[in-house]
Amino acid sequence: MAQVLLIDDDQIILDLLETVLTMKGHRSTLAKDGETGLRLAKEQKFDLVITDLNLPKVTGWDIIKQLKSSDETRAIPVIALSAHSDADDRDAAHTAGCDAYVAKPLDAVSMISTVDSVLKN
Repeated sequence: MAQVLLIDDDQIILDLLETVLTMKGHRSTLAKDGETGLRLAKEQKFDLVITDLNLPKVTGWDIIKQLKSSDETRAIPVIALSAHSDADDRDAAHTAGCDAYVAKPLDAVSMISTVDSVLKN
């Protein structure tokens, strides 16, 4: 069972992710903006962070940059969520340090497969 930090400003997305992860036995902590998500990521221990890239207060890009530049959080895998699905966005997310990139709208089966794959690595 993994402890997962979910960061998205869309409550429907947070609820969907939490439900899907709970069904797989994982526990979730939710954050509705980047500032809260980044604070939680630094204060608590997570096995995985799933973050939207377009967030209020602190963007997902900034969250990734700060997590990957800190010795305490560098090893936490990150899955980026975005409504943009082109190859440039995917490449930019991987270059920034993301372990996976999932385009919205979310597909629950694909999301679980991605989570399982990232957690195994």
